[in-house]
Amino acid sequence: MKVSYWNRFCPTLFGTGAVELVGEKVKELGVKKVMVVTENDLIRFNVATKVIDNLKAAGFDPVIFDKCKADAPSNICNDGAKLAYESGIDGIVAVGGGSSLDTAKAIGIIVSMGGTRIEDYYTTSCKERKLKLVCISTTAGTGSENSQYAVIGDEKTGVKMVPEYSPDLALVDPVMTYTLPKSQTAATGMDALAHCAEAITSKNWNPYVYEIGSIGIRTVMKYLPIAVKDPANEEAREKMAFAANLGGLVILESGCQMGHAFSQSFGGKYHVAHGLGCAWGFPGSMVYAAKYGDRESAEVVAKAMGIEFTDATTSDDLAKMMGDKAIALMKEIGIPSLKESGYSLEDALSIAGVMEKDAAIANAPGEHNLDQIKEYIEYTFNAYQ
Repeated sequence: MKVSYWNRFCPTLFGTGAVELVGEKVKELGVKKVMVVTENDLIRFNVATKVIDNLKAAGFDPVIFDKCKADAPSNICNDGAKLAYESGIDGIVAVGGGSSLDTAKAIGIIVSMGGTRIEDYYTTSCKERKLKLVCISTTAGTGSENSQYAVIGDEKTGVKMVPEYSPDLALVDPVMTYTLPKSQTAATGMDALAHCAEAITSKNWNPYVYEIGSIGIRTVMKYLPIAVKDPANEEAREKMAFAANLGGLVILESGCQMGHAFSQSFGGKYHVAHGLGCAWGFPGSMVYAAKYGDRESAEVVAKAMGIEFTDATTSDDLAKMMGDKAIALMKEIGIPSLKESGYSLEDALSIAGVMEKDAAIANAPGEHNLDQIKEYIEYTFNAYQ
């Protein structure tokens, strides 16, 4: 696929070789002093260094903040903001998975608001942005590169909070995902699938989400197993990067729902990677949506997943078929179960109260009361062993 632009919300430069344009694009944004926000491993394994070298070649002397960690911990965000102030930067290039990109957004919020702690801005939708932000994803799942949402893990409580800071440009280059291990390819790919399917079955659905989300689902169902089994397959890597970007687009329209509420709540308590939590939460979110939500939305997802059904298929039967199809994919790509990962049903049920308050659950169909949440969690734990 040639390098091309799209996205009405955040301009997205997509295609193999897009990352080579980062220096040029940062200059076009008027940035004079740039900070690269990433994680140390991405520098050690020469992933983020591709970006750093390109910025240097364009005449920048980038400040490096490489302390990013999973869940974008609030204290790390605050450390990044401190360095941003000290260095006098006016732009950020974020390189990494969702947590690195979210950390960069948090830094942007803190500096723009003139504060020192992201804890003071958990409910902020930052409109007056003082730092330009370019996001470069190294995974094919989060879609965070073209989303305003910053999922931040509070250091003290573990609860995930979601302030907002909009990127100015997303650079999506499949090359940046080539070194992603199989397990992370599988988990982040399930996150992309969850974005598309949860957006379609959200109570906020619309025809745009139906069309774009369906393309994303079909793409993941076809290419995720290939990307996991053959990591060097360039076509599969490019298609998964495309699907992840589509997932980011549709959650801007209608949001995630039950599966993401589970991942964010469970991950916050047990420090589980977001993609893995989304994988665990996905089958149940489809069963829940088919049981409590709009029939048309469930049918759109089922068709995109390649499930055959008729008008006579009951919603309960359709729910089971969707759950079974999702579980078959998870087994094919080697996603471990909750039980295999050392967790009990009691562990899972312990987050029901937190889920009830999670931001994503507001988009779920049904009443999403505590009884329905517990029913969902029990299915999630027992259906995939």
